[in-house]
Amino acid sequence: MRKTTLLAILALPALTLANGYDVPNVNPRDLAMAGSLVAAQRDAAATYQNPAALSKIEGLDLSLAGTLLNIDTTWKAPAGSPLAGSPDASTKFAPAPPVSLFAAYGTKLGDRGAGIGFGMNVPGGGNVFWEDDWAGRGRIITVDRKLYGFYLTGGYELIPQVRLGGGVNYIYTTEYLKQGVQPDPNAFGELATTGGGFGYQLSGEFTPLADVPLTFGVDYKHKVRMKLTGDGHFVVPDALLQPNPTNPAAIPPIDQGVTHVLTFPNVLAIGAAYRPVKPLLVTFGYTFNRYIVYKSDVFEGDKGTTISVPRNYTNGYTFRLGAEYALNPRLELRAGVLRDISGFDIRYYSPTLPDTHSWAGALGAGYQIRDGLAVNAAFFYAFFDRVSQTGNLAMQGIYDTNVWIASLGVNWRTDLGGAK
Repeated sequence: MRKTTLLAILALPALTLANGYDVPNVNPRDLAMAGSLVAAQRDAAATYQNPAALSKIEGLDLSLAGTLLNIDTTWKAPAGSPLAGSPDASTKFAPAPPVSLFAAYGTKLGDRGAGIGFGMNVPGGGNVFWEDDWAGRGRIITVDRKLYGFYLTGGYELIPQVRLGGGVNYIYTTEYLKQGVQPDPNAFGELATTGGGFGYQLSGEFTPLADVPLTFGVDYKHKVRMKLTGDGHFVVPDALLQPNPTNPAAIPPIDQGVTHVLTFPNVLAIGAAYRPVKPLLVTFGYTFNRYIVYKSDVFEGDKGTTISVPRNYTNGYTFRLGAEYALNPRLELRAGVLRDISGFDIRYYSPTLPDTHSWAGALGAGYQIRDGLAVNAAFFYAFFDRVSQTGNLAMQGIYDTNVWIASLGVNWRTDLGGAK
């Protein structure tokens, strides 16, 4: 494999939905309020969003949700590009099914609340499926990367107005990447790797004045460093397997083992929740994603080739606003909006990494079927800013991306008094 070919085949990052390769919190209540509930968690989903709130749970609490997530990216060649005249292209309809599954148990230790939670979700990744014959097949055909997060956290009530929490998490990543090999339209290379790593989480929830319905929340998740290992496989004409007479040191496209170190960044979320009148809850959130750790992708083949691909990310951040209104004792209506500012560098933008700044809005509702059992639903839609890539470091094109997420779940608890 020539080094340039190896670079093209292996230098593929993950799909992105927000900063870097983040996936929004798809728990229906959180999703409907655009992830602004850092200071207003009340069930087992706090295991992930703010474990300090687990200290408000009494008894067993389950928060279980399934989701469909779809990314739609369209491409067209810009005027004056070498690709001008190529037909427009778009990704295939192929929704991903991230889940949000959490269980928690709360009790009293003396006269103080304490709770523990365990569960999983998909904090990052996604998929992109372009048509096999599109003009950019030499850059990418398929990206299918998923990060599975597992969380074991707990919370404790120091005093009624101060709650602290934290725990450990483990992220396991699966990755499949496929790219065409030019100039043969039937040739391709593919890569499959897996691996994981541990991290930790710290959180707090604070109510400064006991008689004022204003709460502040903070949650910090430390970065997780994962070493992915797997294999690269190639289906190419025999001619490409022969030594290159003009470059004898070039490596032919042969199957080989690959390692790739991937870091999921530090995430800091802060928020506030205020209840101006009893039926209405208003929430605000700010999320800081330390994507400066994503400067490059480094791929090492076991045939002696090491390649570093620059990404040059800086840190990203998101502003979030949500509202929840109790229309009656059983029905709650929810809405949220966010503005995401990504740390991506347009010079390295490509069809493998459709990341840019975005606006998103969400709607949802919760209905209490009976005491202790509620169903929740949400729909989230993100509008990505248009990107015009005219540089030479990635495939030229005009990219438009939209994302929608539909989530449906249930919450079941044995304590009919609910979280405090």
